[in-house]
Amino acid sequence: MSKRFVVLGLGETGLASALFLKKRGYDVFVSDTQTSSVLKKRSDRLQSEKIPFELGGHTLPKILEADWVLISPGISPAAPVYQVVRSKGIPLVSEIEVASWFFKGEVIAVTGTSGKTTVTTLVHRLLQANGIKSVACGNIGNPWIGEVDRLAPSSQVVLEVSSFQLLHTYSFRPRYGILINLGLNHLDWHPTLEDYVAAKLRLFQNQNSEDVALIRRRDREKYFPDYCFKGNVVYWGEEGPNDNEAILHELTRLKRLASEKTREVLSKFEGLEHRLERLGELDGVHFVNDSKCTTLEALAWALARFPDKRVILLAGGHAKASDFRSVRDPLTRKARQVVIFGEAQDLLWKNWEGTVPLVQARDLREAFGQAIKTARPGDIVLLSPACASFDQFSNYKERGELFKRLVQEARERDRTTIVR
Repeated sequence: MSKRFVVLGLGETGLASALFLKKRGYDVFVSDTQTSSVLKKRSDRLQSEKIPFELGGHTLPKILEADWVLISPGISPAAPVYQVVRSKGIPLVSEIEVASWFFKGEVIAVTGTSGKTTVTTLVHRLLQANGIKSVACGNIGNPWIGEVDRLAPSSQVVLEVSSFQLLHTYSFRPRYGILINLGLNHLDWHPTLEDYVAAKLRLFQNQNSEDVALIRRRDREKYFPDYCFKGNVVYWGEEGPNDNEAILHELTRLKRLASEKTREVLSKFEGLEHRLERLGELDGVHFVNDSKCTTLEALAWALARFPDKRVILLAGGHAKASDFRSVRDPLTRKARQVVIFGEAQDLLWKNWEGTVPLVQARDLREAFGQAIKTARPGDIVLLSPACASFDQFSNYKERGELFKRLVQEARERDRTTIVR
């Protein structure tokens, strides 16, 4: 195998990839266009390992010396460096692809438009409950490539994978591939919906008769009716509020696990931070942090969990699509008011006008204040933005943390009022 690797992007994945490849004797060079204190700290680690790097720009002649380019999921195919590397015929690979070269144990890979992290977490806990050594990694937060050296051959990997990561896989082959759902997403990154779907389907491209593809029948009929699966197709259940349970029960059957353990895992699952995270109530008004919701599919899924006409929705941010009309019906049924904030507010207003009362706000803090003014006992103030956070925040976690602080501040103001 060729030995010269360029790693584009010095995020957590880029750092883990560079260290992994260096350890295996590859000639590694890391390049990132950004400069920050976080990147400086990571570059210090590269320096200590004698891995050359650059920050603040890409030196194309150096990059084009590579035999392989490991690309960050954050670098769009529209980026100039991507276009140049592609035009020179240098293979672009994701960290998922490279990690798969070195791990030969069983992989359960999870992808979809929404719910990936929740399903990945549940599957990991299911394996643990059955006494199976496993690790949850990938897009869930810790790079797979950083886990490979710590994994025994008997360990099982539960891997959350995004469309960005899948786009640059070529030999990656999961024993079980789970496609939770499909909907409009990342059309600011993928040229068309068809390109997005094609990237997701790369999850199954290398499977064979020993492998399993778990999918929804309705997704196949709507999005990829002509796709030819090489593995065994299993339809895991109908759309509804019990999707996660249906997936786990189907996996339990396929892997011959203990049904009582599955029920135990589901009953004890407390949910994930920033994903329908319940923050309690104040004066009868309930607060739910769903900052991880960055798609219309995820918003529709969230709204379905609440009573009709009880939701005061906070939505907005950086739009990942231009058409938000698909949630007009659930909004009309479930929401009593929508407070729109951030970069996408005019777009959301145009798409949702005529559904429920709409209010505009500059940012999340102002949107929260608007919601508090109109909320009444029994209402749910739901942060479920249906947009990326990058207009005003570094990531969805930062956005969710602010929402949680705003709820806490409201509680403190309420206590002060009572004391006075």
